Amino acid sequence: MKLIDFIKPLSEEDYRELQAFNYSILKLLADNGPKSLVEKEEISGTFLEFGTLVDILLTNPEARYNVFYTKPITKPTGNLLELTEALYIDHIMLDKTYEDLVTSEVILEKSKSLGLWSTFKDNTILDKVNVPIFYDYLKAKIESKGKIISSPELIEAAEHCANVLKTHNYTKDLFIESDDIEILTQSTLLYNFKGYLGKAKLDLIRIDHKNKIIYPYDIKTGSELPTNFENSFYHFKYYLQAVSYMYALAYLRDQNKELEEYKIDSFKFIYISKKLPDCPVIYNVDEKLLSVFFEGWTNSKGEYVKGFKDLVNEYIYYKSNEIYNAEKKVLENNGILNITLS
Repeated sequence: MKLIDFIKPLSEEDYRELQAFNYSILKLLADNGPKSLVEKEEISGTFLEFGTLVDILLTNPEARYNVFYTKPITKPTGNLLELTEALYIDHIMLDKTYEDLVTSEVILEKSKSLGLWSTFKDNTILDKVNVPIFYDYLKAKIESKGKIISSPELIEAAEHCANVLKTHNYTKDLFIESDDIEILTQSTLLYNFKGYLGKAKLDLIRIDHKNKIIYPYDIKTGSELPTNFENSFYHFKYYLQAVSYMYALAYLRDQNKELEEYKIDSFKFIYISKKLPDCPVIYNVDEKLLSVFFEGWTNSKGEYVKGFKDLVNEYIYYKSNEIYNAEKKVLENNGILNITLS
């Protein structure tokens, strides 16, 4: 018996399209309120791309070229840039191939429609366009469609981090499978909470079938020093991720009689810093803390921090009532809230 036999396989596209709450949705709800449930926020950035690349190199290296475009791209300027961008739009809108777009007829027609080099003869226009940077940039734009464009430097740094995690004494054993140890990566789990569907994608699950223990992990990268990862843990609300992943695993176990004897070990984050990329650290989330993160708590500043349960209840409230322009607490108090001593 393998744990993977109890997990329904989902493609990346199907997982993203599935109407269910997850860590990202709950974090956005906590940060931006109910409007985030209808106004999708595109989250991007170098650090996010770096972390995604490290994850892929560790858990599904053959997919890196499907997600990332790693060839160097030099962007032209002036009229050449305007021309290539316009031709690229034709590729998108009219399904034109690269070969369709680089004929002399198409280049001249597009240049004239854009008013580029309007005082030049056709041969002169073609001479100006007939340079490697034009053809290389247009081809790269088409090849990289739908992918994250990443610099060679970022690729090199991510490869280093992935290699460290696979070889360092602190973490290398986590990625080794054996007769008794099953390793699952990028596992998509679905679960039910109060009649609403939740979803989770775990970077790494180790299953010790001999001792019947499931070990869940999430892999994080960042700019904080290893001993300062807790700053990111609370800033990015990773506690919601830990709770949702543990809840999803418990739900999977409890729904399958064959797994009822398996214990789920405490959740752990594997963290590697870009500042000190040669020494990863494993952060353990204590079971008692996990309960606090589920329920919510009052921090050292006297501020109440919503837990997983609070935010899922809010998600259910907004979804079931189709209200996205006002907060639950404001509506429940008829628009009147009290100032309290801080």
